[in-house]
Amino acid sequence: MYLVIVMNAKLLIYSIVISLAGVLADASIAQTVPQQSAGLTATPSGRVRNPEPIKRAKLTRLKKDVALDDQQVQAVTPIIDSYVTAVQNVKNDASLDSHTRRLKLSDLRKRYDSDVDAILKPEQQQKLASIRAERRARLRGARAASETPRTAEVPETPTVPPAVQ
Repeated sequence: MYLVIVMNAKLLIYSIVISLAGVLADASIAQTVPQQSAGLTATPSGRVRNPEPIKRAKLTRLKKDVALDDQQVQAVTPIIDSYVTAVQNVKNDASLDSHTRRLKLSDLRKRYDSDVDAILKPEQQQKLASIRAERRARLRGARAASETPRTAEVPETPTVPPAVQ
């Protein structure tokens, strides 16, 4: 009987030690995760976005769309970097309401477009303007297609015969 009590006590102590080790390990991992995610930003929805792939994608798309030369690539890279960083900051600013956020993002986009246009040659500007217009039309068309008109349908109510008395 004494042996059973000692064995159960040892089992209880081992279980507590293992549980505490697991909790402490989880806590130490949770503390190191933010340090490892340098450069990542969290959106208000909690989604973590790394701005570097966004910057690379914008540069790649611009190179493909208007055939930038090396000098233009060097000139447009800081514009893209500052634009993406500014957009991330606006999106992460929890103090802004949705209307103010949209206005700020619109202003940033206009400034970005004008800065990029200043670097491009006239034929590149025309090509980029036509590509933007085409994309805008495609997005508006897709939005219009997804917004099917909803007619006010009145559900039919079955007529119930009056109760027979």
